[in-house]
Amino acid sequence: MRKNPLKHTKLFAAFVSVFILVSSTNGNHVVNKNINNTNHINNYLGSGANVNILKELRKQYIVTPTKKEATNEEDKPIFKVTSYDLSIQSCTKSRGESGFGITKNGTNLKNKSWENTGARFISVDPRVIPLNKEVRLTFIDPKHKKYSGNYTTVDTGSGIIGNRVDLFLGDFHSSKPSKKSIDFGVGYATVTILEN
Repeated sequence: MRKNPLKHTKLFAAFVSVFILVSSTNGNHVVNKNINNTNHINNYLGSGANVNILKELRKQYIVTPTKKEATNEEDKPIFKVTSYDLSIQSCTKSRGESGFGITKNGTNLKNKSWENTGARFISVDPRVIPLNKEVRLTFIDPKHKKYSGNYTTVDTGSGIIGNRVDLFLGDFHSSKPSKKSIDFGVGYATVTILEN
């Protein structure tokens, strides 16, 4: 019995559509709320779509607001994680300029780094995760597992919107982005807000 190639094409189209929705607008998450409805996805694909596969895709690729009450890792939303340093490209200020290296909550990041001084700071969208909170990032992709751990939310950014986190890697005393920040690329993690 031959498999229906159209079924796989429809599933791939769903994945691509969801991926485009999640990663559109300069890397910031913009999620069409209608796509969260499995029936809407089925209507989009036409009849005969496998509902269980669609639910799995939705679980993996569509982000939702943070749930403090979520206790299982699979119930927690997945955040896109990027990194930044104190280069002009990352923070738009040059060394010596007023406010250079100072975060939204007043934390001084100058001469600190994730690797050498144990600086564990992140930028967040305060509408999703409040500032001045300790959170646990649990990376789900193997490349970034070493970055799993506790961080303090100290900063915001114009590109940090929705379920997106920017992880501070360090002050590398350069106006250009560090190789470490570039190599970090994009990771994915669950975020747990810890009680203070």
